[in-house]
Formats: sequence, C-alpha cells, structure tokens
Amino acid sequence: MIRFLLVISLVTISLAITADAQTVRAMTRSNIQSTRFQKQHMPQTEEMLINGLKNSDPAVRCTDIQNMRDLEFAYPEEPFIDFLSPLMETLKNEKEVTQVRILSAIALDGLHSDSGDRAIEDMSKTSSNQSIKELCIALLVKSQTQ
Repeated sequence: MIRFLLVISLVTISLAITADAQTVRAMTRSNIQSTRFQKQHMPQTEEMLINGLKNSDPAVRCTDIQNMRDLEFAYPEEPFIDFLSPLMETLKNEKEVTQVRILSAIALDGLHSDSGDRAIEDMSKTSSNQSIKELCIALLVKSQTQ
C-alpha cells in the first residue's frame, strides 16, 4: 500500500513538473501581440474549450484544460471567468480521471480567483483521492507564500 501511494505521489509530482515546464515555455514565448482577429474570436475559443470538457475522451479533456492554461498565460489581462465553473466541477468530480482533475486544479490556481481558491481548499480537505488532496494542499501553500 505504501509503495502504491509512493508511486501515485511520484506520478503527481511528475505531472505537476510537466505542467510547470509547459507553463514556463508558454511564458517565455516571444511577446504575443493580440490581434483584432484573436480578440474577436476569444469568446468562441473559450466556448470551444469549455465544450471540450464534456468530451468522453480524457485526453481531449486534458488537452482542453492545458489550452485554457496557455490562454491564461498568453492573455493575462483577460479574466476568463467562464472557465471557473467548468474547472471547479471537473476538480470536484470524484469520478473524473485523476490527471484531468490535477490539470483542473492547476488551471484554477492560475486564474487567481477567490472561488477557484475556495474549490481548491475544499478539495484539499474533502477529496477521497490522495493525489488531488496533496496537490491542492501544495497549491494553497504556494498561494499563501506569494
């Protein structure tokens, strides 16, 4: 049992490191200038990503959440409030695949919203998934030290 928990913890850490590396890559891209076309199509892009969270394939859901994270970093001036509710639902869904929930927690943390932080805090206390619980605790500690 301890070996299993250790493996799960290592997988969680590796996912967090991978997600962080992707974040760094997104932040170090050349300065992205928002074009009028991009701004006009932002609502459609947001809607497409939110609808993707309803897909039956967890890989598609993971990709859409990662794309949400990329948008957060590419357009820090945008609030992306439409992402909050679907990401919180995904995080709180105990039947969801762990990797999808982990990315949801990281994406929620990146939005820097009070309701997202509350959802992360709730999961740090109530989740039956130890990986989710530990990640949420780590995200809370990170948020409090910034």
